Amino acid sequence: MASIAWNLLFKQKEIPVELCEHQKSSGTFSPLENRNEASEVNNEKGIEECLVCKTKEKAITKYRRKLIAGLALPVLIQALDTTILAGAITTIASDFNQLSQLNWIVASYNLTSATFIPFWGQFADIFGRYAALQIALSFMLLGSILSSAAPTTAFPMLLLGRAFHGIGCSGCLITSKVVLADKVSLKENAKNNTLFTVVAGIGYGIGPVIGGYLTEANWRWCFIINIPLGLIGLLLIHFLLRSELIGAQRIETSSPSNPSPKPPTFTTRFLTFDFGGQLLFLFGLGLLVLALTWGGSTYPWTSIKVIIPLILGVLLIVGFLIWEYNLLPTHYLATRFPTQKPMIPFHLLTKRNAWILLYINLITGMCMYAVFYFVSIYFTLVQSFAPGKSGTSLTYYLPGLAGGAYLAILLTTQTFFPLLTGTLLEALGITVLATALQADNLKLIYGMLVLTGIGTGLRIMPGTLHGVGYFPTQISSIVSLMSLATSLGGVISTTLLLNIFNNTISSSDLNAISSAKTATSEAIAGLPSGIRDAFRDDARRGIVLGFFALSAFAWVGCVVVLGLGNVWVEKGGEGKGEVVEGSYLGSLVGGRKEEVGENV
Repeated sequence: MASIAWNLLFKQKEIPVELCEHQKSSGTFSPLENRNEASEVNNEKGIEECLVCKTKEKAITKYRRKLIAGLALPVLIQALDTTILAGAITTIASDFNQLSQLNWIVASYNLTSATFIPFWGQFADIFGRYAALQIALSFMLLGSILSSAAPTTAFPMLLLGRAFHGIGCSGCLITSKVVLADKVSLKENAKNNTLFTVVAGIGYGIGPVIGGYLTEANWRWCFIINIPLGLIGLLLIHFLLRSELIGAQRIETSSPSNPSPKPPTFTTRFLTFDFGGQLLFLFGLGLLVLALTWGGSTYPWTSIKVIIPLILGVLLIVGFLIWEYNLLPTHYLATRFPTQKPMIPFHLLTKRNAWILLYINLITGMCMYAVFYFVSIYFTLVQSFAPGKSGTSLTYYLPGLAGGAYLAILLTTQTFFPLLTGTLLEALGITVLATALQADNLKLIYGMLVLTGIGTGLRIMPGTLHGVGYFPTQISSIVSLMSLATSLGGVISTTLLLNIFNNTISSSDLNAISSAKTATSEAIAGLPSGIRDAFRDDARRGIVLGFFALSAFAWVGCVVVLGLGNVWVEKGGEGKGEVVEGSYLGSLVGGRKEEVGENV
C-alpha cells in the first residue's frame, strides 16, 4: 500500500511528446526554434513543455497533498471504528452480560450511519464541506467519550455512544468522498480515490489488531484511542483545508410557482433537511432489526414481543417510502416544504447503473461486516483465540484489500471489468470461506480472507468513479446512496448471521459464558468438556450456515453486475470520461458510447 501511495504522490510523470491544447492555440510547435514564452525546453528530450500545463500540474499536486494531510485522519478514524471492535465484540458483550444481543454493538453504529449518510451529503452542500467535517468529527468524539465511560450495568449508554459514532463516522466518510470529487477531473478523482482507498484499507486492516490487543488490557481503550486522533483531525482540517474547501451552496426550491433561490439564512438552510424521512427510516429499520434479533432465539417467532416490532417496523418503512415519494417535485409534501430534499433521490433509483451500483455496495457491506465480526467470533468462540490473536488473524484481509486496490489502479482505465472481477472474487471467497470454516481449515480460511479482500479492494475506487462518471452533477447524491447501501448491508448481514447463530446455540450456554465475567476464551475453557465441545460445534454450525446464506446474496450480485455500463476514465480529454448507454456487454454487440451525462 505504501508503494501505491508513493508512486501516485512522488513519481514524476513523463512529458507528453504530443502538443497540448495551449501550444496549439498559441501557435507553438515542437521545433525548438518556434518556441515562445508559453513553453520551455526539456533539454534531455528536446521536447517543448507547456508552462501552463506545468503550472496546472504543480497546483494539482499541491492540492492533492493538502487533501491527504487534512483528510487522512477522518478517513482513518472512520475505517478504524468500522473494524476496531471485531476482535473485541464478544468480550464487550460478555462483560455487559449481553452476548445474545452482541449485534446491537454493531447495529447501533450501522443504523445511525446508514440513516445519516444522506443527511451529510445535503449538509456538505447546504453548510459547506468545512462545517460538515468539523461537526462530523465532533459527533465521533462525543460517541467515543460516551462509549468509553459506559458502566457495565448501562448497556444502553454503550449503544448510545455507538450511535453517535455512526453519525460522526458517516459524516467523515461522505464529506471526504465529496471533497475528493470537488474541483478535479474524473482522472484526478481516480488518483485521489485510490490514495484514500489505501488509507481506509490500512484502517480496516489494523483495526481488528489494535482492538484485539487493546481489549486484552481493557476494551475501553478501543474508544479512548479515537479522542486524540479526532482532536488532531479537527486542527489539521482547520489549518490546511479551510481555505480550499467549497462553501455553502445556494438553496434551491422545488416549487414550480416560486423557483427562485431562498435567502441563505440558518433557519432556511436547516429546514432543507428531510428530518421526517430520517426518523421514519431510523425507527422503522431499528424495529425490524430488533424483531429479527429476538425472533427464534430470545423469544419465539409467535411471541407478541417479536410480532409487534416486526409489524411496526414494516409500517414505518412503508411510511418512509410514501413520505419520500411525496417530497418529489410537484408532489404533496414538496409543495408545502419547497426547500426540503428527499433523503432518497428516487430519480436516481430509476437509472440502471445507479441501482446496480447500490446492490454491489449492499453485498460489499454484507461481506465486509460478516468477515470482520463473524470470522472474529469464530476465532474467539470456536478456536478459543485471545482477542489479540483473533484480531491479528483477520489481518489476512488487509493484503487482499491492498492487492485489490492495486489491481484496480491497473485496470481502471475503465470501470466495468474491475467491478465485475471484484464481484466474482468476493462471491467465490465467501463461499469457499464457509466451507473452510466448516472444516476448521485455518490455512484455507486465511487464504479466503485474502481472496475476499481482493474482491472488495477491486470495487471500492472503481465503484465511486462509475457513479461520478454517470452522474457528475449529483456527486453528493450518488456517493451518499452507495455508502447508505454499504451500511445497510452491514446491518442486514450482522442481524441475519446473529439470528442464525443464536438459533443454533442454546441460551443456557450463552448465559454460562456471559456470566463468567472474563475473557470469552477463558469462559469457554471453563465449561465442562462435554458442554464445551457441543457449544463449539453449535457455534461453528451457526456461523457456517450464516456464511452460506450470505453467499447466495453474493452470487446474485454476479448476475446483476452484468447489466452495468462502463466509464472510460482516460478518454475525452482533460480527464473527462466517456460512458456507455445501457449495458456495456450489450454495447459490445451493437451499443454506442456517449460523453458523460445524466441521461444514461
